[in-house]
Formats: sequence, C-alpha cells, structure tokens
Amino acid sequence: VGLENAKSSLAYNIISGVSTKLSAATDAWVGNYLGKQVDYDQWLLSKVAEVTIDDAMHSIINYLLPIFDPKSNIAVSCPTNKVEEISKYFTERGWVDVKTIPEEKLCKTFSNEQAKDDNGSRALPDNVAGVSMFMPGAFAAQFQCGCAKCGREGRPADK
Repeated sequence: VGLENAKSSLAYNIISGVSTKLSAATDAWVGNYLGKQVDYDQWLLSKVAEVTIDDAMHSIINYLLPIFDPKSNIAVSCPTNKVEEISKYFTERGWVDVKTIPEEKLCKTFSNEQAKDDNGSRALPDNVAGVSMFMPGAFAAQFQCGCAKCGREGRPADK
C-alpha cells in the first residue's frame, strides 16, 4: 500500500507540473532546451509504474542508508537556526569531527583554490572568469560541473 501511494504521489507531481497550458508550454520549452524527448513525462510515468518493492528496497539499502553511516562523508545545508540541532543529531549518532561552517565562510572552506589566508584557511579566489563573487551562483561557479551538457569527460550525454 505504501509503495503504491508513493508512486501515485510521484505521478501526481509529474502530471501537475504540466496541468495548465502555460506550465505545459513552459515544460515543453525547457524540455526542448535540455534535450529531453517530447514524450519524456510519459516515459517517466511508465518507469514509475514499473517500480517494485524490491527496487525500492534496493535503493533504500544502497543509496539512502549509507548516508546515515557515521563513516560516510556528508554535507548538510540548513537554516542557521537549525545548525546546532542538526550538528548535535549527527554527533549523538557517532559522527566524529562534525564541522559547522557559517555561510560567509563557505567560499574559503570549499574553494578549489589552494592559497591560504593569514589564518591558514583557504583564501577566497580573486575572481572566477566571468563571475562576480557578489552575484548569485558565484560560489558554485568555482567548481567544475558534472553534467553532460557542460562536457565533462567520462560522462555520457543524456538522451
């Protein structure tokens, strides 16, 4: 019963995304831009309908449960008022060396630049080609995209 309810909910979300003329036209335009087949939603609905309990259990065991293994490396993005609560949650469940990084220090912490500032932290890069560090997306622009459209080697293009 639970799996069928989940499949129905997912199907409803797929269908409701194109429930008006405007949303259907927008979806068609975006789908064309992304290179999706015209019948992508129908194909996706058929794949959702084919999911079995064994498929769901396989996904839970192989992809969801490992996230909660204290030996795994995970990153959590959350509102600032939830940082302590989430940090405490993982610490109490066996994670060691849990780090909380304020938003203003994300660039220094996760920058792919190896330069260090006076405190030994990674320094914020002076610039990223074509991107102002004050614009939305500037942090993400420092990293190589893994999507097929951006041409990262070793990843086949989606069809």
